[in-house]
Amino acid sequence: MRTPRSSQIEPGPCYNPGVDVFITPEARREIDALRVFRPKPGAWGVIIGHKRGPRFIVEKVLPAGAPGTAPDEKALAELDGIWPGRIIGIVLVRPPAALKKALLGPAWFGRLVLQSTGPARAPVLGSAVVGYERRFRFETLPFAPATKGDGP
Repeated sequence: MRTPRSSQIEPGPCYNPGVDVFITPEARREIDALRVFRPKPGAWGVIIGHKRGPRFIVEKVLPAGAPGTAPDEKALAELDGIWPGRIIGIVLVRPPAALKKALLGPAWFGRLVLQSTGPARAPVLGSAVVGYERRFRFETLPFAPATKGDGP
C-alpha cells in the first residue's frame, strides 16, 4: 500500500496533532485483502479496536456493507452489542460523496474513518475522525510511525 495521503477524505483541520492511528499487522492484511476482493465503490466495513490514550488502535476490519448503503444508527447499535465498546470506526472503499456525508452525524462522532482510494494495485489509505465544531466534519489523523515489530 502506498504512503497514506491525508487529502483523500477532504478534511478540515487536523483533529489533534497528538492523536494518531496504529494499524496492527493483522488488520493491515485485512485492509490489503479488500483490494483482492475488488469490491464495488462504496463498500464499507467496521473497524474493531480500541483507543489507548491519544491513539486509535485498529485490531480488525470486518467487511460489512453493500455498496450504495450506509450504516445507520440501528446497525451501529447492533454491532456495538456484539463487540461492546470495540467498534471504533468504519473503513470505506472508494466511497461516493453521499456515503461520506452519511457519516457526518452524532452516531459516528469521535469515530475513526479509514478511506481506501486509488487503483487496486496501488491503493492509498487516508484516515480521519468525525469531529464537530458548529458542524460535523472530517478531521485528519496521522498514522503512527512504524516500529521494528510491525512487519507482516
